[in-house]
Amino acid sequence: MIKNLVSKALLSIVMDKNARERLENRQKLKKAVETIEAVKSDAAPPEETAGSGMPGDTDEVRALIQASIEAAEEEFKTKPRLTPERQALINQALNVQREKMHVFDGLTQEQREKLYVVALKSLKPDRDVKVRQAAGRYLKKPLKK
Repeated sequence: MIKNLVSKALLSIVMDKNARERLENRQKLKKAVETIEAVKSDAAPPEETAGSGMPGDTDEVRALIQASIEAAEEEFKTKPRLTPERQALINQALNVQREKMHVFDGLTQEQREKLYVVALKSLKPDRDVKVRQAAGRYLKKPLKK
């Protein structure tokens, strides 16, 4: 449990939300495949009991499992990733951002760099070291203390 918490915290620092979701989906799919393979290997009847039981049961169970897996995969593929309301909200935010970008056209490169550092410090005031590192990467040179 703690391992998952730490893992998610580290991933949130390193990866963006979409990448984390794709990674989680891949992991879920991998676990599902492993579970299915385990069920298939466990469901295979031993040779000595194969003739004594009902012969069609294992085939029916396998077919049912396979059909449910295919239905789940199809639902996952066809399920819309964004609702229309959410997509409209995102488009609206992007339009507002494009409209406001002209404010930065009048700034010099030095003013932009200073604004970037101030924004980082205001958003993450308790992480001064990380701000310096991020600003250093952005500015292509280390930031003075």
